[in-house]
Amino acid sequence: MQAPELLAALVESAVASSVAIVLVMLLRRPLRVRFGAATAYAAWLLVPVALLAVLLPSAAVTPVPTSMTLLLGNAVPQAVAAQTLSMRDAAPVLIPMWWLGMLAMALRFSLQQRRFHRALGPLRRRPDGLHQAGTIDGLPAALGLWRPRIVVPADFEQRYTDEQRALMRAHEASHIRRGDLHINAAVVALRCVFWFNPLAHAAARHFRHDQELACDQRVIARHPTSRRAYGEAMLKTQLAAQPLPLGCHWGYSHPLTERIAMLKQPIPTVPRWIAGSALVAALSVLVGYSAWAAQPVRPAPDQEVASVGSLVPPRYPAEAASQGVGGKVNLVIDVDAQGLPAEVQVESAEPAGVFDQVAVDAARNWRFEPKIENGKPVTSRIRVPVEFEPDRPAPPAPPSPPAVSVAPAAHAPPAPPLPPRAPAGPPAHAPPAVPAPLTDPPPAAPPATE
Repeated sequence: MQAPELLAALVESAVASSVAIVLVMLLRRPLRVRFGAATAYAAWLLVPVALLAVLLPSAAVTPVPTSMTLLLGNAVPQAVAAQTLSMRDAAPVLIPMWWLGMLAMALRFSLQQRRFHRALGPLRRRPDGLHQAGTIDGLPAALGLWRPRIVVPADFEQRYTDEQRALMRAHEASHIRRGDLHINAAVVALRCVFWFNPLAHAAARHFRHDQELACDQRVIARHPTSRRAYGEAMLKTQLAAQPLPLGCHWGYSHPLTERIAMLKQPIPTVPRWIAGSALVAALSVLVGYSAWAAQPVRPAPDQEVASVGSLVPPRYPAEAASQGVGGKVNLVIDVDAQGLPAEVQVESAEPAGVFDQVAVDAARNWRFEPKIENGKPVTSRIRVPVEFEPDRPAPPAPPSPPAVSVAPAAHAPPAPPLPPRAPAGPPAHAPPAVPAPLTDPPPAAPPATE
């Protein structure tokens, strides 16, 4: 996938996932009240469904006949569209920035995960299969993607009763059994990919909260008489100072008030659970189809229309050119499998009868790339609008500015009198004049003869 295609896919995926996130965040609370926490947690399925729908290829649609426009003469476009930054122009700049942001986000999550593991200290395997850490913050927790294990705090035996320890173990085991660890890893990957989308990070926090509520509901459904003990265990849990990106743990910024209040709600009945699941499935189909249908229509690779090969412009009629007449002729051309015009027809012309024949004569010599259908060239019909615009005369030169005459200003003061002229005579110390040489007078002209 080239950079412009990757950028376009990122933009389309970000838009589709954002719409799905907003929809889920609006529906999660009503779904939880009406159908239970498990249904609200399942509603987050709409986000990956929207992403997958956008990445699927769009429907193969046979394109409409191509229209080509020929401008003849020295025509000047009447309007110029504003230039926008296309995907191809922006991709060389935005794609490297996206890679850097994704790597930075992945590094951040890696440091958080490593910090949490280092804070656990050495793990000691217990006879019951659990792993006991040297700390108490944020535990118990379920860790490990390939070999999941349950880690309990150092004072697990002293802080909790036997009933509470069993409930907490059932809670973490439910996370492992339902695949929540791998789901959280997928959420982290999506946050790295869409690091530039603030909705993705806000949705992750609400998603983890709904995940914990759904797990609480499953545990209470299996132990309906242990609601009080389960709530007391929540109150005894020490919250973690840092979140756990890859894993599930009892406490990091989860509203305990809402979790404890949820314990008082009745477990949804089977018919209500089925109705909620059906509603989520219907929403998934609707969101997926809407995201897929919203993609820009792309022609199928084997359903291309005829394209331009070689076009020789028509000859401009001399009479129309001398009179400065322009016009437009719409041609309908049947292109055969070899790309040659089999038949040329005038669909419309304005003005009629002026440019028709020259346009048809030129079109008979045009060459096209034939339409490809099922991998083979076939005949097709295209529409070619040909516009005739005469040369525009050069604008006349601007007139030269008029000569400016200087007149005496009104009420000007009289000029001062001229000084008296010096007496005539040779200038002082002037050298004497040199007399001109004497020459004989020219001879007289001879008399005219009769």
